[in-house]
Amino acid sequence: MVRLIVTDIDGTLVPEGGSRVNPEYMTVIRELTDLGVRFAAASGRQASSIDVIFHELRDRIYYLGDNGACIQKNGQMVRGMYMEEADLLALLKELREMPGQRLLLSVEEGYYTDDRDEDFHRLVFEEYKGMGKVVEHVEDYADACIKLSLYCEEGARGIYDLLYDRWKDRFTIYVSGARWVDINGLGVTKGEAVRWLQERYEIKPEETVVFGDNYNDISMMRRAVRSYASELSHPDIRQAAGNVVESYEKDGVLKVLKQILKEVRNEK
Repeated sequence: MVRLIVTDIDGTLVPEGGSRVNPEYMTVIRELTDLGVRFAAASGRQASSIDVIFHELRDRIYYLGDNGACIQKNGQMVRGMYMEEADLLALLKELREMPGQRLLLSVEEGYYTDDRDEDFHRLVFEEYKGMGKVVEHVEDYADACIKLSLYCEEGARGIYDLLYDRWKDRFTIYVSGARWVDINGLGVTKGEAVRWLQERYEIKPEETVVFGDNYNDISMMRRAVRSYASELSHPDIRQAAGNVVESYEKDGVLKVLKQILKEVRNEK
């Protein structure tokens, strides 16, 4: 029987940066949790941005924010994985000399950026609806950092390629969207967060269902026997998942959740 469901958000439930889902998601997830199924939203987003979508269920579900670095339930952090301050400061120094990206630091409370571009501020604080503020120097908050994100207007892949080989031994680095590169502490992944939930509740991979669409979702797909990739995702992601779900435009995840709800009811 399915006992744990984990879904990515951007590109899976909503278009990148979106914050509105079909209200029926809330009804179906509520019914699943009433039947004892654990549910988690796993995202590169900070927890405050996840909460914009799932606020009415925040006492029922887990937020695996910042690629699993921050696990929250009902507004309380139950697990945090912080970045190594000295390594992060060294990386930030290099990034200051690298054009083509904008810095966004995640801490438990929200997002910090010292970038002065107002369009970037609108993207982060209005479209993604994340809590946080513009600060003088993000380096001042390096000791509390959970994740560093780079917004790359010309596309994420080029910046990723410049950073990966140099920093892969000190950080986990992902392309997490068309214009986003996410950087976490070494070993921090969505899959590690899913593993933590599975161990906490003694849930097996064959009792787990996962939905995703990007490279930072592959690690959690490996924690589930049954996983789904959006039909819009890269072929690598679809291969990792094994199953394909219709896009967010067609409420593909919702359709599968309804099927799982029927399965759970029948097994009860």
